[in-house]
Amino acid sequence: MILLYDILLHITLVLTAPYFVFKMLTVHKYRDGLLERFGLYKAGTLAPVAGGRAVWFHAISVGETKAALPVLRLFKKTHPDVRVVFSTVTQTGRRVAEQEARGLIDALIYFPLDLSWVVKAVIRKVRPTAFITVEKDIWPNAFLRLNAAGVPVFVVNGTMSERSTARFKRFGFFFKGVFRAVSAYCARTPEDRQRAVDAGVREDRAFSTGNIKFDISAPAVDKAASDALAASLGIRPGDIVITAGSTHAGEEEIILRVFKALLQNRPDLRLVIAPRHPERWGEVDSLIKKTGIYYGKRSSGTTGACVMLDTMGELMAVWSFTDIAFVGGSIVPGIGGHNLLEPAFFSRPVVYGARLTSYLGMAEMLEAAGGGIRAADEAGLAKAFETLLADEEARLRMGEAARSVVEANRGAAARSVEIIGRYMRGA
Repeated sequence: MILLYDILLHITLVLTAPYFVFKMLTVHKYRDGLLERFGLYKAGTLAPVAGGRAVWFHAISVGETKAALPVLRLFKKTHPDVRVVFSTVTQTGRRVAEQEARGLIDALIYFPLDLSWVVKAVIRKVRPTAFITVEKDIWPNAFLRLNAAGVPVFVVNGTMSERSTARFKRFGFFFKGVFRAVSAYCARTPEDRQRAVDAGVREDRAFSTGNIKFDISAPAVDKAASDALAASLGIRPGDIVITAGSTHAGEEEIILRVFKALLQNRPDLRLVIAPRHPERWGEVDSLIKKTGIYYGKRSSGTTGACVMLDTMGELMAVWSFTDIAFVGGSIVPGIGGHNLLEPAFFSRPVVYGARLTSYLGMAEMLEAAGGGIRAADEAGLAKAFETLLADEEARLRMGEAARSVVEANRGAAARSVEIIGRYMRGA
């Protein structure tokens, strides 16, 4: 069956080649790392891991990369002699790894296409002693080839939707073998653990370790640096800051309308808006211009009542001086939300939309503690902001409640690293 899978992948690659050639000619991100996706690296890329014990960490994009960081930090602390190769699928994930994992990664690469000959070549070049992937990234050829080479495969912060599990079970004649290649599956919840077992992971190799995203830590930004960043965004002492982070198409318009209405009675109000994807910065810039709101951009050093954060790696620092946080990907359908814990870590009240799937459990925890507000629509969002703006004490209480959720659920990274260490030793 793996042969048929490989053949279908090659056919798909040939059929979609014209589309991707066009994209490469017109969009830079499609050209970035093209050779690496075929296992071809510039001289020196893998030199830092040559001749030593190397562990290969993999994350798809931004969210998965950030989730990997607590595990990576603890792993390096307990295995200081091991060198780390880190791969991502997306350009934005790679940027996060570059910025937030300095000193932890020895070689940074793009994940190869899951073609048998490409995967075999990369395994031969990296020579990993373990492969650790985050959340729900399942690559049949990679898992099976790593297993055949005697490399243990680990999944951390593992999660499976009911739909994915049903698909894996429907094609169990193929996927059971893929999941049998997993040495240990560290699941977010007992339900995720059971779904992994149903998909084919061995019962004695599946563990419920908790959600690693609760093991979030502060960025390396001290108070002086945080104050300097706020000042550079035009935020003055006494201003009330709303930050809309990780927004998607269709959400910025809503946020901007709500903010413009609030601004009429609150001249001390400031909005920092951070689109999720860099390729949308130009689009969001045009949207803000159309509102007539006096605004600026982080990249140009201009300021206003609204500032677009068109830079990478600074959102966490902005959460630290935010008064009210809105986490995007939650109003428009099809996204499922983003990490609600980043502003919660800084004791900020967290507001989000009702279209949550991936982060529904996290939202329910925040709401149960009194640290989060779920807004069903634009009117609900406006009401949530108005309520929080009217009561500073309520904002502070809600922020502390949000932080308590983070503190109460830590420990998944440590449990995952302990399990990885156990099976790396062959236990």
